[in-house]
Amino acid sequence: MKSIPPGSGSTAQNAGSVGHDLAMVSAQPEFEIEFRWKEQVIYWEGAKGCVFQGAWGVNPLVTIVPDATTWDRVVPPFLLGRHDEVLANLRSDPGHDVREERDDSKSARRIPEVNR
Repeated sequence: MKSIPPGSGSTAQNAGSVGHDLAMVSAQPEFEIEFRWKEQVIYWEGAKGCVFQGAWGVNPLVTIVPDATTWDRVVPPFLLGRHDEVLANLRSDPGHDVREERDDSKSARRIPEVNR
């Protein structure tokens, strides 16, 4: 499993300003990206994961995700409304290329959620 270095996911941090010592926590959850055999890329947030398709045999590896118009119809509930955030997290890993695909069909394939 590949862990994303601190700073890419969320971390608690102290933000100091004149006369104030305020503890801030990012609203963005920590995440990991796992490249699994048989062309699967799992985006993890804690114990919840989402299995995206991958493409091996190319350099860099490719992760295929739904575009913004398709996203909320196919992703697990914990990722609803978070297209831009999750894509930014995935794209922060230089080991692969993230490509978006649109699916306008009424029977778009749901992306499975997995748990640890």
